[in-house]
Amino acid sequence: MATFLFYPLYKMNPDREIYVRSFPAMGTRFDMLILGQSNERGELLFHEIRREVDRIEILFSRFREGGPVRKINQQRHAQWIEVDSEELWQAFLTCREYHRKTLGVFDINMGEVATLWKDREEDPAENKVAEQFRFSGMKEMEFEESEHCVRFLSGKPGIDFGAYGKGYALEQVRKILLTHKVKQAVINFGDSSILTLGKHPSGEYWPMSVRNPIKPGETLHDFRMNNHSLTTSSNRLLADDGWSRKSDHIIHPVTGKPVNEGRSVSVLCKSPVEGEILSTAFMLVSPEQYDAVLNEFEYDEIVVVTLGAEASIQKKQFLCNN
Repeated sequence: MATFLFYPLYKMNPDREIYVRSFPAMGTRFDMLILGQSNERGELLFHEIRREVDRIEILFSRFREGGPVRKINQQRHAQWIEVDSEELWQAFLTCREYHRKTLGVFDINMGEVATLWKDREEDPAENKVAEQFRFSGMKEMEFEESEHCVRFLSGKPGIDFGAYGKGYALEQVRKILLTHKVKQAVINFGDSSILTLGKHPSGEYWPMSVRNPIKPGETLHDFRMNNHSLTTSSNRLLADDGWSRKSDHIIHPVTGKPVNEGRSVSVLCKSPVEGEILSTAFMLVSPEQYDAVLNEFEYDEIVVVTLGAEASIQKKQFLCNN
């Protein structure tokens, strides 16, 4: 169910060293392709990257036993909760700022509402959604910055760093690669988030394409990546025969319900974190709000694809502002 098509390393010197390895992370697969590294150096990089991604998953996951976010979500409302990790505290503050920049649609306190819509056979009762939604969202959070404390005014905490955590992991992986002087690499995180260093050995960029959900053999858009991040958010799982089924993992913080309109948003930019935030935000804001959100971010290219009536495709493209 790949979102992207990756062009292979064709017309390349067969003696060129290529290191390829994968591992499971954050509920998906993390693939790394590194050029110009021996197998021995590649193994060292692999283990360092895997340890770092696992550390970040423990830090941000609401599911990992013993993790700080899971512990926060088990606390009672109305009491101040100390965030003793500086890294996690800065993530809270950063996400609060992204909440503002996205007109309130990027919201890390929707985890309990999202749980109601997950892996169900039928829609949850309206009154149950309304009750949980009333106590959710960053509107229910207060921060005490001098003490690094947060509290939830009502309801059970439902912190879910989601997209931010994935983007943050890619930011840290890039730092590791640059520290080891890697010049050419492609990181594929779950077929929805791509990070590149340098350019394709046979050209001036790494070519990546977004598949056409109606005609899987065709592509909707081609991106040129050179030290870029590319991320896609969608509420449709893409199989070989097109839009296979609706996914309800993206919850609108204004309604407490999943986004119904079939939509896919791809963002090309330098920052993996901001790419994740923007792609999530554009799944939720109205077209009339696009400009207000775009003015808060730096990006290279954004492509919004909507699935219209009678399986028609509409594409809207925004080019760089930096």
